[in-house]
Amino acid sequence: MDISKILIILITSVFYQNYSAQNLIQINITQYGANGFDAQEDTNAFQKAVDYLASKNGGTLIVPTGNYYIKHLTFFGKKYSNITIKGDNVTIHQIVPQLRKTVHNGLFKTFSERYAADGCFVFDAQVSNQKDDSKSIKNIRISGFTFKSEVKKNGFDELLHQVSAHGVSNFKIENCSFIGFYGDGIAINAGTDLNIYSYAYNKNVTISNCNFDGVNKDNRQGVSIYYCDGFLIEKCQFKNITRKDMPGAIDIEPDRDFLVSRNGVIRNCSFDNIGGIAAVNIILLSSIQANQFSNKNYIVENCTFNNVNSALGVIGNSSFENFNSSEYYIILKNSKITNSLSSVDLRKAYGVLIENVHFINIFNTINNVVTEGGANTITFKDCLFDGYKNGNGLGFYGITRNINFLGNTFKNFSIHGVTINDINGVGEFSNNKFLSTQYKGGLPLVTQTYTSKNQISKMKFRNNISQQNFLTLDISYFYKPK
Repeated sequence: MDISKILIILITSVFYQNYSAQNLIQINITQYGANGFDAQEDTNAFQKAVDYLASKNGGTLIVPTGNYYIKHLTFFGKKYSNITIKGDNVTIHQIVPQLRKTVHNGLFKTFSERYAADGCFVFDAQVSNQKDDSKSIKNIRISGFTFKSEVKKNGFDELLHQVSAHGVSNFKIENCSFIGFYGDGIAINAGTDLNIYSYAYNKNVTISNCNFDGVNKDNRQGVSIYYCDGFLIEKCQFKNITRKDMPGAIDIEPDRDFLVSRNGVIRNCSFDNIGGIAAVNIILLSSIQANQFSNKNYIVENCTFNNVNSALGVIGNSSFENFNSSEYYIILKNSKITNSLSSVDLRKAYGVLIENVHFINIFNTINNVVTEGGANTITFKDCLFDGYKNGNGLGFYGITRNINFLGNTFKNFSIHGVTINDINGVGEFSNNKFLSTQYKGGLPLVTQTYTSKNQISKMKFRNNISQQNFLTLDISYFYKPK
């Protein structure tokens, strides 16, 4: 069975297995004084309602159609487990104070009350340094809401999100929209206020059928995941998100070596007009005992990307040079990228497979690199590369090892197909079709010159076809004996 299907089955089955035992108490927010048509603040009414459900070991809060105004709805502690919040065409307007606070020695100016991660809906198990979900807030389900913030009016806020979660398990958000967020639409955090609680444990997070619209790209991310053991993001739309100095629409960012981050699936999503490094950006830390050998099993599949800087960004670490596994830690497959600045953005990355992906109109003519600082064990398989404006084609720079192209098609190139500046990075080139380039004499592969044939003894070149202006792929072109 496909690994992505296995991960989805594990995530969803655990969620529904635990959720089915939920208390069946049901209340309506109007019982607590909230009115979706009076334009008055509803924070107190919502807080009283969820506090009541917490006192009864869970239940369902029904929110009728309307507009509700909330500052901080807090779910603090494990007692806020087993709660469903069900909206019927509901808009939640995020209220912010009139003035921002200056925090972290002037590093941030924020509307938030908490100084690491805050939000309109805030889930915090109020625990630290967890390695399992025994103390997490469990079995939360949110559906039928539009969360709306005024980013055009109030501007970017690094710390203030719409939904912020720290220490949650079996946490599901579905059929919701996140509009004009200041920081993130949804943040699955490693900490809220790091001086109080840090590094709780998040497990089995599902985000499905949701819409994320940053409005003006003056945001952080649509979804940030810092610490999570198993997540699924599916059938979501992301557009107009992320300022240029932030990672991207979805950011998988464990920021400590001991944080568990693994088993993530992003599928059937669309991305349009995304800033930052890449539409999906993944920080790849070392897989070690301290993090339960995680930082692997990430799959992005059946997605479309348009007008992005890159579809996938992978920020690795110095251990990439010694990577010698045949395992792929990150897979991008069965997807389409159009009108992108670069193909993928790999920085000291390793163990990446890109399979059956169409890259159409990759338009950066200045610095169209695939790798920066090097990479190891990167494979492109059965991909279409159509319309590359950069003369170097797909450029791999820095220390590289085991760069492979298998069964790909190259057409409408400017000059060359692939450039690997470190000859030790050339792995296998098999069954590729180099069909068309504007430059007569374009090379399928450009690499470093070599002085001994022993330097190329491990390379494999089989059944590659060159047509039109592409020359035949011939590694001996770069042989310069002393």
